[in-house]
Amino acid sequence: MTSPGKARPGIVELDADLQRTVRRTSYMRQLFYFVVLLVALAGQVSGAVEALGIPLLWAIPAVGALELGGIVVLANADVRRRLGERATASRVLSAAIAGFAVAFNWMAHENKLLAGFFAGMSALGYLVWLMHTENQRRDRLRATGDLPPTTPAYEVVGHWIRHPWITLRAKNLAKADERLGLYTSLAAARSEKRKEVRTKAIAKVLHRKIRAAVDPTTADIAVAVYDLDEIAVRLADGADYDGLTALIAADLSPARLASDARVISVVDEPHRPAITEAAQEPVEEQLQLPEVAEVPEAPEVPVAPQPAVSPLGEWRGEIAEILPPPAPRRARGQSKVVTAEQIAPDLGDEPTLTPSRAIREGSLRSQVHAALHEHVPDNDPRDTMALTSFVGDLLELNDVERLTASNYVRTWKREVDAGRRASVNGRHLQDVIPTKR
Repeated sequence: MTSPGKARPGIVELDADLQRTVRRTSYMRQLFYFVVLLVALAGQVSGAVEALGIPLLWAIPAVGALELGGIVVLANADVRRRLGERATASRVLSAAIAGFAVAFNWMAHENKLLAGFFAGMSALGYLVWLMHTENQRRDRLRATGDLPPTTPAYEVVGHWIRHPWITLRAKNLAKADERLGLYTSLAAARSEKRKEVRTKAIAKVLHRKIRAAVDPTTADIAVAVYDLDEIAVRLADGADYDGLTALIAADLSPARLASDARVISVVDEPHRPAITEAAQEPVEEQLQLPEVAEVPEAPEVPVAPQPAVSPLGEWRGEIAEILPPPAPRRARGQSKVVTAEQIAPDLGDEPTLTPSRAIREGSLRSQVHAALHEHVPDNDPRDTMALTSFVGDLLELNDVERLTASNYVRTWKREVDAGRRASVNGRHLQDVIPTKR
């Protein structure tokens, strides 16, 4: 901020131009008020002569006193207000005299168009003098420091409409400090808003921390006593920006984002089979049929001639050779006997999970069901999570495939439980029907 003795040349030129404008405006205002006063007096005199029948010689001083009475009383009120008084009575009396002069000009003329013209000029003269008096009063108050300085001209759309509260705060700051300009006041308002939010958050955390150790009243006293701004400064000085940046960068790493997206897609679509390594092989390698274990040749037996088989039957036979053999069916009412060795194997020899070739081939669902049919008895007490872990270890599945396999284990267990209930219900009916007979 430049000192008054070292003001910039541009400011000096602006001040000189302002002084010339003030003098020119003063001359124009005096001339304008003199003309308006003459027109208003002419209307008052003609109305008094026509309506009241007062001689012209006596009408001129009478209506002149009426027209100038409002101005004189208003000037007296301005003097008293500059001395610190409110001068309410003088201001009300001045407004009443001016109102009576306007009403007399309107009612004293039969031609209402002419009456409106004279009444308007009388009201215009009083209002111009009132505005000039108020301007001088504000200038005096601003010079003595009793009135805030003029604020910057903020934009209507860019400031008042888009950010009304920030603009209002900036205007109040500019009133308190006249050195703040347009953009500096807006920047100070935004900084003050951020400071309020930060202080509120620090006070909330501090109150919660102290209240956890002492009573709430002591926590309120501590929040009121401690300088929250000083706490904010010390927190900013001791902030670990490198650590926070590394923490956020770790969450935004491409490898982690890719793995998270893959897990989310599997969880959102549990019915979709996971992509195994076999599915990623070339198409030519996938079309190769799996090797079938060699079977010892059986002795030749004469076979009766068979009817012709359709190609569909031949394909069905080839597919049946590829798929794993179905589990043997039990007769209704017959339960499978499970020995103690099947439920709890010998602890001396650690069992090896080696799936057969038929289990390793096919989709993930068929692999899981085949492994469960072959290695899990019907009355196995393990739940779905334990069976999923068992199948995952047996088939050497990864984490994503284990998520998909858990759904297949759940459906297999549901089917087994439904079959067990059906067999129990059938055996119960066989026991009940002979009794009724």
